Amino acid sequence: MICPECGREISANGKFCPGCGQPVVESGSRAVIQSAGQGEAPVKVNQGVKYLVMLMAAVVAVIMVLLGLILTSQQHKDPGEESSREAHSEDVEVAANEDGLTGEETETEEEAAEEEPQEASGIDVILVAAPADYMNLRQSPGLGEDSIGEVRAGQYLHWKGEAVTEGERNFYKVTVEETGQEGYLNADYCIRVDYRDDPGLMSVVDVTDALYTYDRMKEDIETLCTIYEECLSCEVVGNSVDGREIYEVSLGSPDAEHHIFVQAAIHGREYMTAQLVMRMLEYYAANYDCGSYRGKSYRELLEHTAIHVIPMSNPDGVTISQLGTAAMYHEEIGQLVYDCYLRDQEYLVLEEDSNGDWNWADYYTQEGFDREAEGKTEIISFEAYQRVWKSNANGVDLNNNFDAGWEAIALRTQPAYSNYKGLYAVSEPETQTLVQEAQRRAYDYYLSYHSKGQLIYYDVNGNTKEASEKSSALAIDLQKIIKYSPVNTQKGYNVNLGGFGDWVQLNLQGASVTIENGRHPCPLAIEEFDAIWYRNRESWAMLCEGLYEQEAGKQQ
Repeated sequence: MICPECGREISANGKFCPGCGQPVVESGSRAVIQSAGQGEAPVKVNQGVKYLVMLMAAVVAVIMVLLGLILTSQQHKDPGEESSREAHSEDVEVAANEDGLTGEETETEEEAAEEEPQEASGIDVILVAAPADYMNLRQSPGLGEDSIGEVRAGQYLHWKGEAVTEGERNFYKVTVEETGQEGYLNADYCIRVDYRDDPGLMSVVDVTDALYTYDRMKEDIETLCTIYEECLSCEVVGNSVDGREIYEVSLGSPDAEHHIFVQAAIHGREYMTAQLVMRMLEYYAANYDCGSYRGKSYRELLEHTAIHVIPMSNPDGVTISQLGTAAMYHEEIGQLVYDCYLRDQEYLVLEEDSNGDWNWADYYTQEGFDREAEGKTEIISFEAYQRVWKSNANGVDLNNNFDAGWEAIALRTQPAYSNYKGLYAVSEPETQTLVQEAQRRAYDYYLSYHSKGQLIYYDVNGNTKEASEKSSALAIDLQKIIKYSPVNTQKGYNVNLGGFGDWVQLNLQGASVTIENGRHPCPLAIEEFDAIWYRNRESWAMLCEGLYEQEAGKQQ
């Protein structure tokens, strides 16, 4: 059998592809990838099928030894699956232990299947670790007390194809390249590497400090477009409330047949997303000729699909969160933000979230909340308030300002750090710019980068069946490489409308997802960047390769 995902040959008894790790079922004589149903989070595939092998031998003792070996069984699991997680809001909190695992999964019994000897197959897949903090390398699969070391984001791993399910969790048996240690790691935090780049090729976008400012981004855009003028170009497409220019950077051929739209940092405190997409632009430009995905060079892929990126959709909000109102060009903005602080401070409560992090939780919509009775009397300082600022310089939450169910949004009624939808739909210059640019071309995909939650939102209430299916398919494709759980916002989750992705789906019928990066409270610390980077790094190449194959299929 041949895997339709990666083209690797699968043995006659194989239950998952040794190349890409996708589970397979047989359909006639053809291998078929097992996928989740439309509109649902990926469904677990039972990989356990017990092989009973009857061996004939003359010596009874030999027969007993062989039977003993056959009855030794293991469980297998698709390395691309994640357990589903319930999302409650834009800033989802996912409880996780030291291995980055949620505490919501329940164990199920699955039949075991014997692993074929991997030495004979010659498999050596390169993975990279991507936990938000760290994960334990263990002598056996599971969460036992047999830890033999810690593995952090960015460490390379060698996987020989052994995938084991323990309860509801999936583990790979790997060798850590740096130390030579062999053991088991949680598969959900091991990302396959199709192309292994040379980090020394990238020296422009600084990822050692989380304070990636608007001014630094402007300098980096100019530098990158000068160095890599063959594949990068930029233009100013709008202006913010405070007069900052909004940039769009295009990666690939301007004459490409396909186009992807990317926007990041629409919320001020989520500014690491701007740093992420800027790093991705540099990565693809620096590796334009030497990089590849599934045998196709980045040059070839990007000549067929151009990617258009607005790295910082809300430059004023980012600046307020990073540098405070003293960095605003117009003094009256400082007074507006302070007035917002006086209104909002009563509803912001310092409490420990489900990850064990201290966070300023917003109780604005909770009726009858009595902070005195709860013993949560600490009032947020103005400095801390500015750091958690999400809105633009008018106090409008841009991701509530789009014409997508805008009238029904019942949140704050005055300017605020978050959740004020504005006086009317698309009232802000930043949202007007995004609407303008989203309609400029016929885009195949729309990607919005946010923080936090380690989730991929797709679909929206009121969607057509076609738009729902396109959004769902995009989320599932991205999940395979990023390994964040898809969340269908039509399934009763408390997610506000009025967002960019909502508008794209309801008005343009476009395939749109929102990718929530990071685990800890925003603004994210630089220690989380590597995990986010390695998850997302090859996702653009994956989407380009998929569009390339679609085009090739049409021509046959």
